[in-house]
Amino acid sequence: MFVAQKKRQENISEYILYMFQVEDIIRALNGDDEAIEKYVLNNYKNAEGSTQAVIDWYITLKNEMVLNNLMTSGHLPTIQNLLFRLNTIHQQLLKMPVQSIYSTVYYKTLPAIIQLRSLSNDTKQNEIETCFVGIYGYLSLKMQGKEVSAETLESIKQISTFLAILADRFCEIEAGNIKVDNATEV
Repeated sequence: MFVAQKKRQENISEYILYMFQVEDIIRALNGDDEAIEKYVLNNYKNAEGSTQAVIDWYITLKNEMVLNNLMTSGHLPTIQNLLFRLNTIHQQLLKMPVQSIYSTVYYKTLPAIIQLRSLSNDTKQNEIETCFVGIYGYLSLKMQGKEVSAETLESIKQISTFLAILADRFCEIEAGNIKVDNATEV
């Protein structure tokens, strides 16, 4: 099973962040098939299943990125659809009285989301995408060894907590334990 498939099943937030990273890796390799193959061979030596299957998966994603003009920025349609779905679920959860903990964490996180949105040039992002872009940006800075302010770190922790709860609710919804269509839980 690919790392992505496992993350998709276990934690939707980790899956989205992983896919953001895969998109950026493909961009960093300039969408070059040979560079992608070399990257996979160097980084997926102990991958479950066939290394060739991982190479094929990366190249398929690259082709989709090229087809959708995403080689400089943006996200794959499947990821965009998932972000939209998470935002829809988020809006539905906020309307459910039995989800008071979710609502409380969201409203505690809202100032950080507003701050992030004010820094973004992308006015089309919904709040959930803003959260993921913020977390991914923080992780990218951390990987580069760059420091962030204590205030930013506190905001990132709050957003991470919020996304963890949303990921949990998403998992419960997919398992059929929470019904969001009519705002009732099973």
